[in-house]
Amino acid sequence: MTDSLTRLIRLIKKSKKILIATHIDPDCDGICSTLIMARLIQHFKKKTPELFCHSPIPEKYQFLLNGYKFSKNPSSFDLLVVLDSADLERVFPKGCYDISLLDKRFVINIDHHDSNKNFGSINIVDTKASSACEIVYKIFKKFRIPIDHFLAEVFYAGIYNETGGFMYPNTTPGALKICSELVHKGIEPAAISKRLNAKTLGGTRLLSVVLSTIKIRKGVGIMYMTQEMLRKNRAKMSDSENFISFLQAIKGVRVSVFFREEKNGTRISLRSDGLIDVNKFACKFGGGGHSLAAGIRLKEGLPAAKKKILTALFGIVGNENTTK
Repeated sequence: MTDSLTRLIRLIKKSKKILIATHIDPDCDGICSTLIMARLIQHFKKKTPELFCHSPIPEKYQFLLNGYKFSKNPSSFDLLVVLDSADLERVFPKGCYDISLLDKRFVINIDHHDSNKNFGSINIVDTKASSACEIVYKIFKKFRIPIDHFLAEVFYAGIYNETGGFMYPNTTPGALKICSELVHKGIEPAAISKRLNAKTLGGTRLLSVVLSTIKIRKGVGIMYMTQEMLRKNRAKMSDSENFISFLQAIKGVRVSVFFREEKNGTRISLRSDGLIDVNKFACKFGGGGHSLAAGIRLKEGLPAAKKKILTALFGIVGNENTTK
């Protein structure tokens, strides 16, 4: 990795126009790692790069931006730095930007997903890291880049949220050590977690409705959300980001599946306690992620998507040879 990091800094220094991007429907780790990378580039270039995300930044994460803004329409650039994305299609959805125009030599890929396609000329991919923020933190430490109070809060928020408040299996000793170092810098963990976990009234009502859809079969927990539920409760898709954790917490549930109806298809979130590798499962449908947490996007509507995914899932659940 040392060689990759040296090449990373060399490429940053020689580039004139840098674009930093994260995936559509950004989560806290994607947003935070992008913000932190912007500061890293400022450290070496003394000017602010352009930040890009095709989707709006959810309201609950706005407090982290501290004056930074994300563009929805990328301008010209000679270096692309992608954070927290397994492939470029998740960054530039169809019609947004012609990725065939990208010269791989000027693409940097920083990620922690098992399903990463190594699409960059420099691929800093660590599947054992808790988050993209953890990877970037190590880059800061490697080059002794100062971490002020703002950066410490953003690092902490990204790692905290990506580990589910230190409840998910990716809560490693390394992640906890980093967060301990950040607390020693004077941040207030309780205040950050309170803001990250804050719920809107609409989101809370939405949760109540979604939880009423739960069904459990053969150790598989299933729930769904419709567009009508969103409208009736005046909620947003981002309000449902961590709903699946309620499903996975139920005693006896070994695999969780959360179907979310979108305007043009269905989004599926998957969690596993190790019974099956949900990353491998998701990859069969064009999705991906980690062995214990993954996602899929299908063009089919909710009923067809549920049938397709559940038929395939129940076809492998219970197989004694199924391992992580």
